[in-house]
Amino acid sequence: MESIPPPSSGMPMIPPAKLQQEEATDLRPTLHSQRPASDDELAVRCLLDTAERTALGIWIYPAMWMIVAVFSGAAQRWPLLTWGNVGGLLLMAVVRSYLNQNLPRLLHTHRAAAEQSFKLLTLAIAAYWGTLTGICIYLAPTEGIAWIMLTLTVAFCAGGNTLFGINAALRFPYPLAMIIPVVIAQALQHTPDQKIMMGMEVMLTLYLRRSSGIVQKDYWDARLAQRLSAQQARELELASLTDGLTQVPNRMYFDRQYAYEWARQCRHGGPVSLMMVDIDHFKRVNDSYGHPFGDACLQEVAKALRAGCGRSTDFVSRYGGEEFVVLLAETDSAGARVVADRMLEQMRAIRLEHQGQTVQLTCSIGLSTTIPYPTKDAASLIHEADQALYRAKHGGRNQAVITDSSNEVPPARSRT
Repeated sequence: MESIPPPSSGMPMIPPAKLQQEEATDLRPTLHSQRPASDDELAVRCLLDTAERTALGIWIYPAMWMIVAVFSGAAQRWPLLTWGNVGGLLLMAVVRSYLNQNLPRLLHTHRAAAEQSFKLLTLAIAAYWGTLTGICIYLAPTEGIAWIMLTLTVAFCAGGNTLFGINAALRFPYPLAMIIPVVIAQALQHTPDQKIMMGMEVMLTLYLRRSSGIVQKDYWDARLAQRLSAQQARELELASLTDGLTQVPNRMYFDRQYAYEWARQCRHGGPVSLMMVDIDHFKRVNDSYGHPFGDACLQEVAKALRAGCGRSTDFVSRYGGEEFVVLLAETDSAGARVVADRMLEQMRAIRLEHQGQTVQLTCSIGLSTTIPYPTKDAASLIHEADQALYRAKHGGRNQAVITDSSNEVPPARSRT
């Protein structure tokens, strides 16, 4: 069965392209804003909302039939019809209640089957009640039980208009499944009263289709507005955490991601490597060619560093001025060395033209690796990488210097 989509007419879906690009990386732990729901998630939410809205009504069918049958005298006249249908309606209510309770899990593991089961069972209950009403009309067309059942059927259709109106797969089939058996039973009577009722039921069905469309539109307008709000909040947060010039994460974003990664590896015991990258002689470039050209250099450097990353989880950020920082999660010193060498090569390959003159860029890299533990200062890794950068610059630049404290033995935990 195909999923239950939101209405397309007049309500274009919002393609969160920027969000999809963002989710391709592993930066989600640092984003505090709510992630906008996808079309698929909205369809699942609609089905769950439908189940929640109609949960109480599951038991109203057997309860109402028992009351009508007992107090109208049908239980004495037709005991088999009465109690057989009490059992049938109770059985369907139990099955539907079980499905409702397990629907979130089933939608996750067997979505198509869960959607199909929910729809068929809902329509089966509606058709069952409509058929029961039709039987009462056929057996006793002029007695009170027929008119009471017809009144209840109209009430159920009107109530279902609101409860099922949000769901495109059920909003019109539900009242239709309930009304058709009644109309058939009335057509077999050939009386003026029944023909009048048939005409009124047809008009009611058309009215319910129109009004349920309004309910559906209101529901999806609210859902899409909620998603648009979440998406805009997400984009604003991303903009506040992105360096406007280079389009890589800024210092604030790095601080949040670094704190998250440090805490994560304190729990899991994996290595963390950090690179401090500084463009060689950048002040001279700015002074010689001007700040606009310097900005172009920073943009190319950001691209080169990102190209040097080997995994989507490798995190490049602008640290300040001409300095960048690279966070390598779960990467030991040997793996970090490979990344550093690749980034050096990417930098050496940069060729920029300025007024017919070719400008080549290089960088110095300070690299440090450690295994975090709770009592270790998170700032120590940054300090070690900064010291390594200092040695790389004063050792001739255009190189990477590495320090490795991953073999450091953490202090024993207190037994008290």
